[in-house]
Amino acid sequence: MPATPVEARFYRPPLPAGHTPRERLCQRLEEGLQGRLLLVCAPAGFGKSSLAIEFCERLPAHWHSLWLGLSERDSDPGRFLERLLQGLQQFYPSLGEEALGLLKMRQRHQPFAFEQWLDGLLDELAHELDGGQPLLLVLDDYHLAQGPVLDRCLQFFLNHLPPGVLLLVTSRQRPDWHLARLRLSRQLLELSEQDLRLTADELDALLASQGACLERQQVAGILQRSEGWVAGLRLWLLAGEDLGSEAQARLELHGGEGLIRDYLLEEVIERQPAEVQQFLYDTACLERFCAELCDALRDSHDSAAIIRQLQANQVFLVPLDEQGRWFRYHHLFSDLLNARPAEGLSRSRGSSHLRACRWFAAEGMLDAAIEQALLAGQADVAASLVQNLSEEQLLAEQNVAMLLRWKTNLPDELLASTPRLIMLYGWALALACQLDAAQEL
Repeated sequence: MPATPVEARFYRPPLPAGHTPRERLCQRLEEGLQGRLLLVCAPAGFGKSSLAIEFCERLPAHWHSLWLGLSERDSDPGRFLERLLQGLQQFYPSLGEEALGLLKMRQRHQPFAFEQWLDGLLDELAHELDGGQPLLLVLDDYHLAQGPVLDRCLQFFLNHLPPGVLLLVTSRQRPDWHLARLRLSRQLLELSEQDLRLTADELDALLASQGACLERQQVAGILQRSEGWVAGLRLWLLAGEDLGSEAQARLELHGGEGLIRDYLLEEVIERQPAEVQQFLYDTACLERFCAELCDALRDSHDSAAIIRQLQANQVFLVPLDEQGRWFRYHHLFSDLLNARPAEGLSRSRGSSHLRACRWFAAEGMLDAAIEQALLAGQADVAASLVQNLSEEQLLAEQNVAMLLRWKTNLPDELLASTPRLIMLYGWALALACQLDAAQEL
């Protein structure tokens, strides 16, 4: 299965233009450099990822840093740990030869005992780190991959982490880890929503960076209404052409408890040119996109120009690779776009997903094509694509969890009528130690 550029998630995104430095938070995190875990948990839009990026850029020169941006596919611990090993090998090329052999063996013959795998790898890593450069390992957006199995895997990882490795995790919710021992031994430093809220000084810096000049009373009012919500404040600034008049007045008239997030986002959308608005609505259904995919989705040739225009705002788009080809929308922005009525779309979302499915399939990205077929409600198309995958592609690339997820979205009658699907899912269930379910097929 060809790897998409997005799958190389060792790329650390740049800080957004106009980023307001979080000096006090970086100093807090620096207090935990001698510990084992830095945990940053807050709802969407509070600047968790930006803080992690800024902290990485400020690390002392003798530190290594490894960035892993997580997705739902990383919920399979085998897949996650394979990516982790590949990332570590950037700094320690000889690391994990035996561990990689165990991983390959697991893919074909047995369920994955991650404790045994990690035990050997962490012993090797401790030897590599002995007297050398310490390592900061960043797991960004952990909530996207979080699940009972990965939680247990990371708990073991934390409990056996060698000296010289520090884990930084950003997440919308706290992982289900037992952290009392780390907290008592001062090996854990945790930042919450309360910590990440902008202070009055940070809001002043943000306003100054946008050339805004407001009275002290206005600034206090904005801070009170926004509750220090970073994304909301940035979007409100973008929405207001004249901060002292119309935009400020509308914010005050709208009232409500805190900054109304959807109101701010709608204000941003409505100020875009009509063709850009249509692009946003038509492509919001995509988890990730590039100009070529958007052109195929929209029957157009102007997607690259529109993406460049959106990039200039540095609010809507998050880059996913160094080449600047693949992007995703900010989660909050994507949620709002997808919540709008379907009447404003050029075509139905199902039709858009099906077009995306065809594009991914033509590009050889069959896993993404299957996901799009399922989102389009085309179970027969998804089943046909699954059958076209080889056993090596499905089972030797740590895709067992993904395969089982697809199974839940396929009708039972379609599965029952397709012997090859029954065989593939039987293997996947056996490898996932779900032997009773495998026997029932």
